[in-house]
Amino acid sequence: MENLLKEMIATLDVEKSVEHVRWLTENTPSRISGLGQDRRAAEYICQRMEEYGLETKLLGFEAYNSHPGTSKVKIISPVEKEIASIACCHIASTPAGGAEYEVVYLGSGGEEDYIGKDVAGKAVLVEVSYAPATPEKAMLASEHGAAAMICMNWGTAEHELICNRALKAVWGNPTPESFDKIPQIVGVNVTRKDGEYIKGLCLKGEKVVLHMDVQSQREWQTLYQPLGILRGTEEPEKFLLVSAHLDAWCPGVTCNATGDATMLEMTRVFGKFKDKMKRSIYFVYWNGHEIAEAAGSTWFQDYFYEDVRNNCIGYINIDSTGMRGAEKYGTDASRELSDFAYDTIKRVLNEEVSVAYLAKTGDQSFFGVGVPSIAGRISYSPEVVQEQNGATLGYWNHTCEDSIDKMDVSNMEKDNRVDVGVILGLTNACVLPYDFSKTCEDMKQKVEYLRRESGDVIDMRGISDGIDRLSAGVVELNRLRSQAEMLSKERIRGLNDTLLRLSRAITNAFYTNAEKYDQDSYGRTILSKPLPLLFNVIALSKMEKDSLEYRLLYTKMLRNRNRVADAVLTACEYVELFLAQK
Repeated sequence: MENLLKEMIATLDVEKSVEHVRWLTENTPSRISGLGQDRRAAEYICQRMEEYGLETKLLGFEAYNSHPGTSKVKIISPVEKEIASIACCHIASTPAGGAEYEVVYLGSGGEEDYIGKDVAGKAVLVEVSYAPATPEKAMLASEHGAAAMICMNWGTAEHELICNRALKAVWGNPTPESFDKIPQIVGVNVTRKDGEYIKGLCLKGEKVVLHMDVQSQREWQTLYQPLGILRGTEEPEKFLLVSAHLDAWCPGVTCNATGDATMLEMTRVFGKFKDKMKRSIYFVYWNGHEIAEAAGSTWFQDYFYEDVRNNCIGYINIDSTGMRGAEKYGTDASRELSDFAYDTIKRVLNEEVSVAYLAKTGDQSFFGVGVPSIAGRISYSPEVVQEQNGATLGYWNHTCEDSIDKMDVSNMEKDNRVDVGVILGLTNACVLPYDFSKTCEDMKQKVEYLRRESGDVIDMRGISDGIDRLSAGVVELNRLRSQAEMLSKERIRGLNDTLLRLSRAITNAFYTNAEKYDQDSYGRTILSKPLPLLFNVIALSKMEKDSLEYRLLYTKMLRNRNRVADAVLTACEYVELFLAQK
């Protein structure tokens, strides 16, 4: 495979990626879902993929969407001052002519920031960041009775830019159970400079009142996203899912024309070598990413569930490649793929790489079914992100200044090389490069932490024992993988199927808080906690045992305990059944 990788990397032409970025920027600069230019961009991408030898389809699906509206904001007390603003999408509108709102400054807008604060009927001022993510801030504001949310941009005051964003806070299309969880609050975005000005007034103890006239709309729309399929020669039914998001705020160069262009270059290069690909590759450009909150990828998961469950060997998400000023490659990977990601990227770039464990962020809609994933790019240093108040994708992200000058061609060339390496490595691996030893170690640590902190208020000894049993089986799987050249084709196929079954069994139980066929809301704080399904055993251990609150939560935690235990036992059975076969 090493010689093939070198040949494919030599075939890369970053200037072709640049051509795609320029076409998208010049011809479809406003690829907002459902407004027309998104479909034109989708048709362009389908045409290019067809030219590169792929089977192409334009997938249409219905999404609960929203569009940018109008916003007028004015401070009326303790001073009078007009404030530039942009209406968020997926918000409640103010009454006609606007309304007045007292402002409460809440810092990052996390749950702890509400302690001792009365926000009922008021507007909360929050600093945009991923701690928590903006949709989570909106959901918390709504849950605490706030009437409006003002989002202070990241970056610094000198930039005077306003972000575009949506506050939907429900991943994908809503259900009867989740529809009412979509925040029904007014939402606007302001510059960092104006946000700090309002913050300063609040911190002085002044009663700050704004008049806000904000209008937006929600509607169901049919959106379109391109699919390109490259059929494998040995196991065509098995496929690697590779994606980038199509929709973008104007002009959307680094979010995400560069990512779209990187993926188009992948389709061109892999199309040239399609007769050497063992498994299939599905290239999908998600629509409904920005406003409809991962609607396209969630629909794909829902609509093609059996195919994803049975045949998807992994997921690569490409977003914001080729960013100006980014310095070091960083990747997020599922634990079982982290060693593969590190080794592959380091070999391709011949430099050190930062690898973090993947959380459920942009378009990771396949956690429930348990598809291992990698997402990476040339990234900014932690110091730069801190200086820019949390702007991980550049201070211009989601603003009108995400223009062609924010693209760095040399960084894009490196991003392209990495994507060839990881895509080829997964598509053509004899034995899938999944090592569940780190996953088992993480599972055990989290269970032991919860047992220690909760005093085993819910008995989790069986889960711990099951993880030990699974770890022993994983050692044997890794031993077989190291001897792959001695195994028959049938044995290798069985080993690969077992590795996929492990990811399907474990991921949902240990790294989500939703049912297997549902989706966690974007950025929900509970997902950052150890073992989200059981994390509340700590709170349970501190409650009065004869209280209604205790009894209700006890029942929920007991059932969640059984769900986690079942996942571990199922994984053990998969491994042991395979190992028993000769």
